[in-house]
Order: sequence, then C-alpha cells, then structure tokens
Amino acid sequence: MTPGRRARVTRAAAALVVIAAGVVGSVALFGYTRDAKASAGPAAVLVPGPVGPPPRRPDGRPAVPARFTGPQGAVGQFVAKCLYSHSGSYDPIVSPRRPGHSHRHDFYGAIDTNASSTAQTLAEKDSTCDKPGDDAAYWQPTLYDHGVAVVPLEAHAYYRAAPGVNPADLKPFPFGLVLIAGNPVAVRPQVGDAAGWTCGVRTKLDTAPPACDQTAPLHLVLTFPDCWDGVHTDTPGHRAQATYSEHGTCPSTQPVHIPQLTLTVTFPIWGLGHDLRLSSGSIYSAHGDFLNAWNPAALAREIDHCLRNKVMCDVASDRERMPPFFTQ
Repeated sequence: MTPGRRARVTRAAAALVVIAAGVVGSVALFGYTRDAKASAGPAAVLVPGPVGPPPRRPDGRPAVPARFTGPQGAVGQFVAKCLYSHSGSYDPIVSPRRPGHSHRHDFYGAIDTNASSTAQTLAEKDSTCDKPGDDAAYWQPTLYDHGVAVVPLEAHAYYRAAPGVNPADLKPFPFGLVLIAGNPVAVRPQVGDAAGWTCGVRTKLDTAPPACDQTAPLHLVLTFPDCWDGVHTDTPGHRAQATYSEHGTCPSTQPVHIPQLTLTVTFPIWGLGHDLRLSSGSIYSAHGDFLNAWNPAALAREIDHCLRNKVMCDVASDRERMPPFFTQ
C-alpha cells in the first residue's frame, strides 16, 4: 500500500444497463451505483465510442480554458502528487473492456487501471497519489523519443476555481465523471491552452515540446473543462457533458461550476537532439483523460476547506516544484 493511504471506499454492485443508439450503431451504457454512505448523485456511465471534436461555444467559437498566470496565493487550491503507475494500450473511457484497441497511455493515480476499469473498481484500488481520498485515474498518450517510450517522472493534479469563477458556486465532480482535455486527432497546433508543453515552471505554453534545460525539464500541461451539464457523467463522444467557462460564466447547456483540474506531467527530457512523438500520432495530438473516482466525502472536504475558503493547500515545504501556471 502506498504511504499515507488509506481507508477503502465501499461500493454497491453494478445496477443499471441502458441500451442507447448514437455511436456506431447501438451503444451500451453501463451505470454504476454507490451506497448511500458514499455519495449521492448520478451514477457513473461509460459510453464506448470515439472522442468527439473539442468543445465549442454556443456561437461556434472554440471553447478554451482560462488559466492562472499570476503569483501564488491568488486563489485557493489543493494538489495531489501522483507517481507514474504503468502504461498500456487501453482506454477505459473510449474503448471499455477492449484491451489493445487504443494507442498506448501512461497512467497515474488508481493502480491497475485497465480497459475494464470503472469508477467503482478504481475506488477499490490503492493509488499512487499522495492526497488521501484521490482514487481517480489520470492518463495521457505515451511520449516517444527516437522510438523509445519515455517513462514519466510524476504528475501533479491541481484543483481550483477557474479564473473569474466564484468558489462558492463550485460543486464536487459527480462520481464517475469523464473529462477530456486536448484533441487526440490533432495534426496541427491546437487552439488555446487545453493541452500544451513547457519547461519547468515557465508559464507560457507551446504547442510542441520546447528545448528545456536540465534544471527545468519538459512538462505536458492539461487543463480540463470546468462546467458540467448537471446530469451526465459521460456522453457519446465524451465531450457534451462538460465544457470550459468563459469570463467566469458557464453556458446554459453546462451550467454547473466544477473545479478546474490542471494536470502537469514531468518528463526526463531536456537539451537538444530529441525526436519526440506521441502514441496518438502527431506531437500536436497532446491530450489527457480523467475518470473521477475520488472518495466523495474527501473531495467535498477539499473543496469546502481549500477552494471555497480560498486556502492554498498542499503548497509548502513538501512541494519541490511550484506549478507552471502560477509563476511569472
């Protein structure tokens, strides 16, 4: 068991199977319930099928995240440091129960994440994250250098109210919520900062990996949607249930404010002479996935104590790096 872990979260058995159409013919939606002590709210839903295009505003403009670039202390936050767990050619969101039907991913958080993982099974596992209660799974496509897979050093998951959002309006993620950042089929630079690259604690993001110094190695920075529709944990295409706020406001189609999750992945890459690509294809196809399996009570406590009270949690002497979206 990892240090500082953990009371296990009990869950009730899978309870609902719904048959729906809309993604490559008929699509099976598998719902999972929890016991009353764990959480209230909608059940986790897995919707097989390809990832849809990045979200857009109601007027057709690309929906992109706002990011914090000011000094530390501007807003409340809490942070989980998650060590690299493992890699595999599977994706429990896009290709559930179909191992080998995905490009290779690197996984953090809940251990043993695989093609058959659900929020319920993740919550029953240990985690590589140091934040008690964080049983979620985080993953991104494997980075290759000259054809050799690069083993990531670690990931940090930062949770805050998005810029302009009143922390009092935040609601916890529903158990089983699926979020995707970035475009896995992009072949040219992506619009906005949902997915980007930087060196060390540098604020500015690049669309392709820059040349970094050894003291500031390569980071992939992923910012996930912070507005939820209030009903669905997943939808065909895995996008419609959530989008990005704009000027602190969520659209009417996804009106519920949820914490803004930014995941930073550190790679042992610096200097010149690299030939980098992603398992998803072009280096511009940077993206990441989040499957929420947080202990609901623990998540609610973090939001209440840190975000709503505007407290800077988890940034102290035990944090060897400052996040790249807070330094100037």
